[in-house]
Amino acid sequence: MSVKRTLLMLLFVPFAWAQGQLVSPGKLSNAHESLEGMGSCTKCHNFGDKTFRQNCLSCHGEIKSRIDRNLGYHSFTRKLECSSCHKEHHGRDFKLIRWDPAKFDHKQAGFVLEGKHAGKECRQCHQPKNIIQKEILKKSDAAKKRTFLGLEPECGTCHEDEHRGQLGKDCARCHNAEDWKKNTFSHAKARFPLAGKHADVGCRKCHSEEKDGKVINGDGAFLKFRVAAFGQCSDCHEDKHKGAFGKDCADCHTPADWKAVKISRANFDHSKTKYPLTGKHGALQCSACHGTGDFKKFAGKDLASCLTCHKDFHQGQFAKHSDRGDCRRCHTVDGFKPSHYEASEHVDARFQLSGAHGATACDRCHIETTINGKKTQCFSWESFACTTCHADFHAGQFDAKMKERGCLTCHTDKSWHSMEFDHAGTSFPLRGKHLTTACDRCHTQGTVNGKQTTIYKIADTRCAACHADEHQGQFKDAAGVTACERCHTSGAWKPAIFDHVTMSRFPLTGKHATVACASCHKRETIDAGKPATMRYKPLAPACAGCHAGK
Repeated sequence: MSVKRTLLMLLFVPFAWAQGQLVSPGKLSNAHESLEGMGSCTKCHNFGDKTFRQNCLSCHGEIKSRIDRNLGYHSFTRKLECSSCHKEHHGRDFKLIRWDPAKFDHKQAGFVLEGKHAGKECRQCHQPKNIIQKEILKKSDAAKKRTFLGLEPECGTCHEDEHRGQLGKDCARCHNAEDWKKNTFSHAKARFPLAGKHADVGCRKCHSEEKDGKVINGDGAFLKFRVAAFGQCSDCHEDKHKGAFGKDCADCHTPADWKAVKISRANFDHSKTKYPLTGKHGALQCSACHGTGDFKKFAGKDLASCLTCHKDFHQGQFAKHSDRGDCRRCHTVDGFKPSHYEASEHVDARFQLSGAHGATACDRCHIETTINGKKTQCFSWESFACTTCHADFHAGQFDAKMKERGCLTCHTDKSWHSMEFDHAGTSFPLRGKHLTTACDRCHTQGTVNGKQTTIYKIADTRCAACHADEHQGQFKDAAGVTACERCHTSGAWKPAIFDHVTMSRFPLTGKHATVACASCHKRETIDAGKPATMRYKPLAPACAGCHAGK
């Protein structure tokens, strides 16, 4: 039985296949593959009727919805059969949608491409993120990438609302497709027509920038056009007068010009206020004190203190005085300069002027300086030591001696050149010829602590430190030192106090005692490059050393 059944089936399969080929004109496309087979023909075709348009629309509800609302290209071709454009039974890989975007007339879709839209690529607008129609949003992601459906002919479909819904959805009221920034908005049609100076004010001065976390075209800010209140000036403008003249700004001002007020100095008497204008104050413009019009600015302030209005030019240098730096001590309202402070008043200062200081111009001491980052004149010092004002000419050589009286240790305040210095009090008292020697013969110019000055601190006080060795080293000891004082005194270089009996190896006796020194001590060159000098040593003590051949 099984063999017979198998044979029957093998005979029936070719017959059934042949029957199907006789009925079906060809295979369906991939999109309609699920409708393949004789049992599904009537899902698309109505036997006895050439049209099956309604059957297409029963499946493609998104197309039917647009046709019913008279939208899009399919509404434009509503009288055509679907099959006139979308052919079937041509195989699985046959494309149902066959059209050339470059030749497509967008006007037929109900949205004419003009202005900036005319140059756009199709997919710049027709992309999933711009789809808003519910029927299309239900499609798969792949389908939404393929389709050109789902958009509405409203700006908000493709463009984000820069104004965040403040001005409604009709963008064409102000903008056009030619240029977004060239708008046709007129403030004259708004609830607040711009008059006077308002017409010259930039939009952002009234319409502030806001942020809502949304970024459009790289910009996270938008202008707030819906202003809550604008009925009174104070809704936008700060009351510069702090309520001193009521709430109605129009009593004194107009939109034409804020400064063109109805009151002026001519009809306002400042002498009736708590601060009558005197001196230089009488020539000032109102705005110099009241700024942009704050006439209550000085309420409760100390009007007797200059510092209520003026900055402390001296940067607090006089704040510790008994008058706490009252400007009136030195200045008047007739002018900051000149000061009426007299030199005679300096006797009450911490530094009384004496000697040459009394004849010194003020600005020689009170020089320009910087305090708290501001340039001013110096009137306060921590120390009144001479070196606070005067450079140490001696470059610190006398720091140890100046600890108590400073420069006055040697000088007086009458004159720098008037000195009270005594060389006897130094480590090198002047004696003999040194008393009549000019100071600069010993105290020469040199460098001390990086400064060029006269050298007073002489560490080496030996003769050789100042005087050249006339004997060219003949009397140096083992340490290489020549003790000049063994033979000479500070009174005079000659005569010497040398004793040939006690101070040499050759005591002079007999005829030697009357022989001139030069007879034995001849002049000769001892040190090459130096002049000849007397030879004192070494000399041979034997007679033959001097009396050769006799």
